[in-house]
Amino acid sequence: MKSRDLYLSMIGIDDDILEKADRFSNRKKVSVFHRLLPVVACICCVLFTTVTAAAAIHHFWGRGMSGFLKSTDTQQQVLTDKGQAIVYKELTDYSTYKITDNGITISPDTVVADENFVYASFKVIGLDIDDYKEPGADVDYYLGDDKNSLVNGSSSFYDGTMIDDNGMAVYDDGTAITPDENGNFGHYKDKNGDLEYVIQIQAGDGLNSVLGSTLHVDFSSLGIYTGKAEFTPSVKGKWNFDLKLPKVSSSQTITVNKEVPNSNCSITTVEISPVSITVNYKVDGKLKETEDGTGIPEFIGFVLKDGTRLPLVANGGSSGFKDESRKEAVCIRGYDRVIDISKVKSLLLWPNDYGGCDKVEVKIQ
Repeated sequence: MKSRDLYLSMIGIDDDILEKADRFSNRKKVSVFHRLLPVVACICCVLFTTVTAAAAIHHFWGRGMSGFLKSTDTQQQVLTDKGQAIVYKELTDYSTYKITDNGITISPDTVVADENFVYASFKVIGLDIDDYKEPGADVDYYLGDDKNSLVNGSSSFYDGTMIDDNGMAVYDDGTAITPDENGNFGHYKDKNGDLEYVIQIQAGDGLNSVLGSTLHVDFSSLGIYTGKAEFTPSVKGKWNFDLKLPKVSSSQTITVNKEVPNSNCSITTVEISPVSITVNYKVDGKLKETEDGTGIPEFIGFVLKDGTRLPLVANGGSSGFKDESRKEAVCIRGYDRVIDISKVKSLLLWPNDYGGCDKVEVKIQ
């Protein structure tokens, strides 16, 4: 059984149990790497106070992006108007982005980016799969000019599910998950029988910011996953894309200077955007390092100013020490949804990253 299947089978179990179990699952699609990280530069806050005529356009993100990065119509509108998101089907030259090979057409649909992460979805038309079958792809992707640069990321076809505000898995229309007799639950096809492929990538070593860089995506085959998660290609082709990423950001830097309870770390600043967060720490004492972790506190979610708790927002990223002295550390995480920064009151964290602890709360604004 896949870890995501296991998670879905536990719907209704106490939230605290699910949160702790989630630490050890692969439900989140992006791996966490522990390594020495370069000093993270302060992020300038980009403010937009002018509403232009373009704001009258209603921007519709694709099904895959709307489900993978859960967002309201208003949030999609704001990020697209600001230039932090690009909806390719709205572009006048959209037809030039469509590539057809062996009867399959692939085109970029929506791209969302900030300093740390890029989320990109692609429309796939013409790949015929049975209901509940899981489609797959051979695909390579990287950022910038170096094809061999380290990439922290993951990708898959969107399965039609999302996590609601209560932390429960549902289909993207809000209905309950209904697995078939074999435990399969994915609704990969939209009403037209088309698919969407979603990629999430974090900026790696040697690339200080995603903004303004180029995303290279090369599809070479499409097919389905059969027994034991084995990918069987059925259509080979060449669908290659070079996408220039947004240059603007809505990030804010907040000075915190507060201890993380039950740890030997204090949060100095957080750099927070609608789609990711960087938590900067000062290490106040020796951290307990194990084979499974560094002991650095791990961001997992938010508490909003109205009391709403979002305990499982974090969706992959990286953490590590900033230099050999190990006096400063950082935790960088993407989200599974778009967050309104102005509504955030506190961060929810694990005091360490190796388990066996209760979450703690640190107020940031």
